[in-house]
Amino acid sequence: MQNDINFPMIAIVNDLDALITEIDQNPQLSSWVVRLVLKSIKDKARNMVIETAPTPVSTNQVPHLEALSNSSAMGTRVMVLK
Repeated sequence: MQNDINFPMIAIVNDLDALITEIDQNPQLSSWVVRLVLKSIKDKARNMVIETAPTPVSTNQVPHLEALSNSSAMGTRVMVLK
């Protein structure tokens, strides 16, 4: 069961790593492009959570998903991945 939860997390972390690598290799990358990619990753994460839930859910039904549905909350919540 734990492995099922880790696959979506690994996919999101891989996407973020790719974005970080691109920013490192291309520092003049526009903030608009970075924002677009981050929004895409956020949408992908939201969809993965909804798809992997044991029962159909919406992001409004799960308290810890409010950060995914509210962009302004993204800067206020920090999760350390180990």
